[in-house]
Amino acid sequence: MKNIIIRQLKPDDMDKILDLLRTRFESDAEHAEKRTLLMEWCAFRNPFADDEPTYFIAEDRGDIVAHLGRMPTIFIINGKHQKGYYIHDLYVNPEYREKGMGFFLSISLYKAIEESSRFFCCLIWTSDLNLKMQRSRGYYELKAGCYLKVLNPAEILRRLLRKKTLVKMLNPILTRILDVIDLIILRLIPSYRKITKIDRFDSRFDDFYQSILHKIGICSYKQSSYLNWKFIDRPFSKTTVFAAQEKGQMKGVVIISPHLGGKEYPEGMILDIIADPEDKRTIVSLIKASVSYFRRQKVFSIRCCLTDRRFIKILRRFLFFSLPRGEPFMLANMERFEQREILTDINNWFITYSESDVLMLRP
Repeated sequence: MKNIIIRQLKPDDMDKILDLLRTRFESDAEHAEKRTLLMEWCAFRNPFADDEPTYFIAEDRGDIVAHLGRMPTIFIINGKHQKGYYIHDLYVNPEYREKGMGFFLSISLYKAIEESSRFFCCLIWTSDLNLKMQRSRGYYELKAGCYLKVLNPAEILRRLLRKKTLVKMLNPILTRILDVIDLIILRLIPSYRKITKIDRFDSRFDDFYQSILHKIGICSYKQSSYLNWKFIDRPFSKTTVFAAQEKGQMKGVVIISPHLGGKEYPEGMILDIIADPEDKRTIVSLIKASVSYFRRQKVFSIRCCLTDRRFIKILRRFLFFSLPRGEPFMLANMERFEQREILTDINNWFITYSESDVLMLRP
């Protein structure tokens, strides 16, 4: 323990980070190299970093044996800018976990981030073990809603039914029923806005975004430089962006992506919907465009995370149902923000899958 040094990550550490990432159980050589490039992008290209540390590492005799990310973020709170951080991407070398040092290294990294952060911190998309650890340390827990639309129930049937023959018999019938219902819904619900695919975010988006800032809940400040860094320019990006327009004016965008999980049952993700929460026609048009796109891609399901009830109400019209577990969303260092009661009400937040690093580190 006495040889362990906790410090911030530096650019010339990336060769040692590659050595560490080669120990991940799911990594082959190519995967480790790609994840290293993504981690470097996340750590050293963040437009909100302002030269602050973005990762902390644990070093033992010159080897990096664990890391934990801290993503500096500008949040929008009541239409105003507020600095904060997302804590993310904890990893400890399995050899050190086997030695019983996993908990010690994890806590040491978390403490380093908490102590060095001048503002509140958020934690989301993390493991059950990590959630349990932070609950015991007094992190404040909220719950963000997660929603799923099933297009092909094969995966669900396989989990519920033990007999493969029964799954093979029922799945085509249920899939056809879902297809018919979906086609009826998509025809009955009109597209109110012109939908076009865009390749990057620019000043047109920034002008539109500034006009709705005072209407949206707490979330990261999604200016074009931030969204391009996160979804467009990053290595191995697989996101697609649709913009809604009316008479040449931008009315909103939706950011979508394949889940990048198992290929047997491909899944689509609605990463973000950025629109005036009171503009129902734009929200309808963007969700309809997303569903139509993923149907053409023949995914088995579509996943979405939302906390704004105005968006959720429209989402349900397209037969997205709520997942029971939801997504735990945890807060730390809240004493460093004057109006704690604002942060602790999930209804004040606009959480989507675009927050933190949900897809940023997946090649």
